[in-house]
Amino acid sequence: MIGLVFGRATTNHFNFAVNPANIPKFGEFVVTENRDGETVLGVVKEISNLNKLIEDDHFSFEYLLKHVGFSKTLIEMNDIVIATARVLGVVEDGDIKPNRVPVKPSSEVRLAEDELLKEIFRCDENSIVVGNLLARESVEVGLNVKELVLRHFAILSITGGGKSNTACVIMDQIVRKFNGTVVLIDPHGEYVHFTFSDGSCKKRRVLPVGIRPETLEPWEFASLLGISRDANVQRLHLERMFTTAKHEGYSGREFVERVLELAESWIEIAEENGEIEFVDYKGRKKVARLTRQRDLDSILRVRDYIIRFQSNYEDLLTNEDTLANMRTGYLNVVNLSGFDENQMRIIVAYLLRNILKGRIKYVRGYTEYRRNCPIIEAPVLIVIEEGHIFAPKNDDSEVVRWLSRIAREGRKFGVGIGIISQRPKKINDDILSQCNTKIILRIVEPNDQRYVQQASEQISEDLLNDIASLGRGEAVIVGSAVKLPVAVKIRKYPDGYYGGGDIDVVEEWRKVSERSEVFKNLDLIV
Repeated sequence: MIGLVFGRATTNHFNFAVNPANIPKFGEFVVTENRDGETVLGVVKEISNLNKLIEDDHFSFEYLLKHVGFSKTLIEMNDIVIATARVLGVVEDGDIKPNRVPVKPSSEVRLAEDELLKEIFRCDENSIVVGNLLARESVEVGLNVKELVLRHFAILSITGGGKSNTACVIMDQIVRKFNGTVVLIDPHGEYVHFTFSDGSCKKRRVLPVGIRPETLEPWEFASLLGISRDANVQRLHLERMFTTAKHEGYSGREFVERVLELAESWIEIAEENGEIEFVDYKGRKKVARLTRQRDLDSILRVRDYIIRFQSNYEDLLTNEDTLANMRTGYLNVVNLSGFDENQMRIIVAYLLRNILKGRIKYVRGYTEYRRNCPIIEAPVLIVIEEGHIFAPKNDDSEVVRWLSRIAREGRKFGVGIGIISQRPKKINDDILSQCNTKIILRIVEPNDQRYVQQASEQISEDLLNDIASLGRGEAVIVGSAVKLPVAVKIRKYPDGYYGGGDIDVVEEWRKVSERSEVFKNLDLIV
């Protein structure tokens, strides 16, 4: 026994006088009884120490210093330790149900046994282990994979808080334990050297992504070139060029070169107020008249966009399809380093659209779509690093639209998303709120804390305080993948097995200094 319940006790909280010889730690799990005799599980949220003999705030330091020494034994006998616990629920056969009856005053309070906690946070054949209870290292915490994937999750933290480490722990087990298929959107190429925790790279597939322009929709291609959404005439002409070049069978760089040829040709025709032939999106040959006054300026601008795109990004054009190179049961790393943010969004929207639509068709029996996207034959988890880049707040881009659709419909077709970000308040509200499981590492910025709280019904005020006090690699996990909101020490992924770590700036500077010294000595010798 570590204490006795006293004072006002409710269905949600209770206070207890603590046995000074056995003081629990903050965050420790305890059990007591309610008025129906049911076992109630609680977590210690506050511990305070007071002494009735010296609680008067009128005592000066000098007075206490003078008299404490004479009455030390008497004063120690009057020390009182009081703890406050938040009720988590009633324990029933390893499950937790809501507590409907107040905790009984004078009930004994005991530390929850390890076996009870292991049953509650059990790691069975359908779970992955992410770490241990912060208050009880001997108890592992498991996340239900079905709930984690199909109801989506978010990993949120400040820079350096352990987001990438947490993501690696999850992806490693999903691929190795369940033969799961993961598509990792990697904006900075940090995971290209990812190694699984068993030391192998066998099931990692790094995809150096290029743009296969003819596989895009005409509006996607227009956005890729940088043509404004409201430039309707420019987009109309580009769509005609696009569908014509696609019908002619061009691909990759040759496709863009053909679109440029059409633009150059149509400029000459527009100057003469002539007619053009083009193929529409249904493959029908059509004729349209171009006029110098109405069309020339728009086609000139389209040509300039194409030339600028070729100049800056020609090396990124490819004839290979990223989707066709993905593999089921692998960690497929989509390396987007080298692209600007707008292009990243276009590519990710393309991938999201085809993976979701492919899964929908496959589930409905249209298995031939596997040829273009092999991974659709099994459920897919799409993990997105730097989620605030792809799903920014108050944005209605195509990537946001497809992320939102997956968040709403993906579970029915086996497509899940995981969002990773150090800027929670910059993420689209709708998408973050639909990430049912949230793994929240240290967040110190109050606006970020409040935004996360607003996006999750499970985060109470005291949990918000816990989040602010977390250390590196520690997390509060809430949502459907765990039975209870819980504070966890996340497992440490092996050093050097992924690229999310910091650069050792001191060592780098030292190396530069040593090289400079060597060259200086060589100059002296010469």
